[in-house]
Amino acid sequence: MGERFYGVQALRFAAATAVVVTHAVDLAGTRLELETVLAGGTLENFGAVGVDVFFVISGFIIATTTRGQAGVEAAGAFLWRRFRRVAPIYWLLSLPILIGMARGGTLSPDVAAATFLFWPFSGLEMTFPALGPGWTLCFEMLFYAGFGLAIAGRAMAGGRRVGWGLVGAYAAMLAAGLVVAAPVLRFWGAPIILEFLLGVGIAWVWRRAPRGLGLWAVGLALVGFVLSLVFGYGGIDDVRALNEPWNGLRRVLIWGLPSALLVFGVVRMERTDRAPGRLARAAAFMGDASYSIYLVHVLVIRALGRIFESGMVALPGDAVVGLTVLASLAAGGVVHVWIERPLLKVMTPSPAGRGLERPRA
Repeated sequence: MGERFYGVQALRFAAATAVVVTHAVDLAGTRLELETVLAGGTLENFGAVGVDVFFVISGFIIATTTRGQAGVEAAGAFLWRRFRRVAPIYWLLSLPILIGMARGGTLSPDVAAATFLFWPFSGLEMTFPALGPGWTLCFEMLFYAGFGLAIAGRAMAGGRRVGWGLVGAYAAMLAAGLVVAAPVLRFWGAPIILEFLLGVGIAWVWRRAPRGLGLWAVGLALVGFVLSLVFGYGGIDDVRALNEPWNGLRRVLIWGLPSALLVFGVVRMERTDRAPGRLARAAAFMGDASYSIYLVHVLVIRALGRIFESGMVALPGDAVVGLTVLASLAAGGVVHVWIERPLLKVMTPSPAGRGLERPRA
């Protein structure tokens, strides 16, 4: 059995909840024109930082769980595991929106490519998939593809050079994208990919770092987040950070680095050699359910928005936010238990992946 990082699981749940809160505030303020406590200041969209935490965690987990795997067969098993973990439930939850767009005549080839092919840049501006949060999965899949190539290259003589070569190729595209506007550079050279690499770096160094550094790292992370709340964070919380590479770099500096410090600190302070207690087991479930929460909350917000707009239920803005968050968390838990888990069981590993499965963090 591999290590299970319960603190990281709790972070995954917190990150998903932060994103839900931000979208719930947007529902109450923008769509329903209701006043809320969080609206109007830097707290309004701060929950978008949950995506940055997710990306760092993803880099850490992938690098940790694939340690020692090498060769084309291992790479194929890795890519299959990630595909069945990410794509089926995402496509399934996208169906209601895709059907609605098709009926309304708004389903374009660009949206279809972003949704099914995980390619979000047909032009110089990002095309969002049918299910909005799917934009992050485009970058996840890109990271998985690159990491799969690195695993395949490990079996070669001087195999580590393949991984470093991929990092070098990304660095070149990142640098080129800062001065040249091209769709492929906006995607493959996106600054936000640096956050995955920060997670990979954490996987390499955390065991050798003194345990006391964990608390310092968490403290510095909190200082960074507080500074962004006090002084503001400009346009890094929206699509500008994806369409404008320099703005994307600002996001990595302002939110990505504190997210990396937070993940490192939580991992370094955790005792993975102890039997999990009730809180740890609860964190494990919430972390596992975070992906379903992240995806399904968009559908919950759509449904509740229609109910509130119809006048069937009249609530103050903060009550709308609270109800939306609770409904999203509950729906995510239900989808995780009754849809996501059974779907994963049905999609058994490919023959190449048998014996290579490892526990998820």
